[in-house]
Amino acid sequence: MIKQISFSQLAPESSSRLAEEIAAYAERGGSFPQAELDFSGCTKFQKKIYVLVKEIPRGCVMTYGQVAEKTGCFGAARAVGRALAANPFPILIPCHRVLARDGMGGFSFGLEIKGRLLELEGYLRS
Repeated sequence: MIKQISFSQLAPESSSRLAEEIAAYAERGGSFPQAELDFSGCTKFQKKIYVLVKEIPRGCVMTYGQVAEKTGCFGAARAVGRALAANPFPILIPCHRVLARDGMGGFSFGLEIKGRLLELEGYLRS
């Protein structure tokens, strides 16, 4: 289970509400947590990737290559993977919805958690 997510880039008043939403989401699904995110510590490329990935609907996935193409960065699947590995807002930017062409790919909290999140969202069946 995810034990800690840093909220240092969020407004303090939204941190506790968001923590509760994430805990509820991780436990039983439901509505996806929402928050205003501060991308000031990200590169332009990372922000472009994060904005696109944030829009992937629940229950849907894209490959790293598809994300690269959608952002106009053809052939940059590995760069997309590196950007997502540096995701400062895991869960809020649902990088677990981005898969490798031939399988799960990586996830900073481990593939077991990635699989569980995808199950909660109805993409994978247990």
